[in-house]
Amino acid sequence: MDIFTLDVGTGTQDFLLFREKENVRNCPKAIMPSPTRIVAENVRKLAEQGKNILLTGYTMGGGPCSKAIRDALKKVRVYAFEKPALTVNDDLDAVRGEGVEIVSERPDDPGIVEVRMGDVNLEVYSSMLSMFGIDLPETLVVAVQDHGFSPNESNRRFRFRIFERVLKKRPYLDSFLYSRKDIPDFYNRMKAVAESTEDFEMENGVSFNLHVIDTVFPAIAGAMMDVREFPAMIANFGNGHTIFAVVGRDGRIYSMMEHHTAILRKMDIDGLIRDFVSGKLTNDDVFHQGGHGAFIGEIVEVRDFVATGPNSSLSSLRTANPVGDVMVVGNAGMVKLLMGDEFFKLAGV
Repeated sequence: MDIFTLDVGTGTQDFLLFREKENVRNCPKAIMPSPTRIVAENVRKLAEQGKNILLTGYTMGGGPCSKAIRDALKKVRVYAFEKPALTVNDDLDAVRGEGVEIVSERPDDPGIVEVRMGDVNLEVYSSMLSMFGIDLPETLVVAVQDHGFSPNESNRRFRFRIFERVLKKRPYLDSFLYSRKDIPDFYNRMKAVAESTEDFEMENGVSFNLHVIDTVFPAIAGAMMDVREFPAMIANFGNGHTIFAVVGRDGRIYSMMEHHTAILRKMDIDGLIRDFVSGKLTNDDVFHQGGHGAFIGEIVEVRDFVATGPNSSLSSLRTANPVGDVMVVGNAGMVKLLMGDEFFKLAGV
């Protein structure tokens, strides 16, 4: 089975096309600027040119693009359809309060320029692969960081509360992998990925087997491939978020913590790791530090420590790099979660 994987982060979008007849290190891959940075750059350029903007497309990751939109409002008028407007804030009244004009149809403004929003542009990848004689495979796995739809409470609290709910019910990595029809309603980014995929299917007369997952869990699954002994503590130092997780060989999650990488740069990371694995780090500790939270399910003896992600050098942990490129460890993790142990036989790792 060939599998298209896309890991959408704050800084980059990491693509890997796993082809079962090839060693995974030889498979097509690319590290490209993230969609939110691409949209942010487009919005900034238009604002500098004094052109009013219409945001179209889908709900997507915010961060850089949300900041660019807020900055643009100081210079030009910004219109938005409802779905892309939810990128700025889950509360549309709050979006209006910032100055974005939410519309249901294109405004009568001859100088307006559309900026299409969305986490996944399958047209780009389809076109790129076709230049090398490759078609998109039937199976797609896309990872996005979805805080969940939470207009009435902190999305940091809401996001981790959902994680806790799943972990208490079935604490395994693959519990967070959703087929298209099983995406929970509160995951608006994942739902938007499914919607944009459906639109691509209708426009191109194709059909995909789509799965989605939060970016947290593929990184852990991928790094597990380089663990020497379990249970293991895995840290994923992303551009935006950092995850700690103690996991078993079978993918069981004993404990997990999510923080912000920018905040950790100012902290004693090795000390934080010690507190985490010993169970001293609490959910409130992490939240009040500016992170999301911590879940301590069961304290076990950790027998190996590894780190992955673009900022793995922030700690003293050994860097996990089982597929020859730390940037696609998450992509490999998606394949592993979908295929199970069969992936090890096919991956050549």
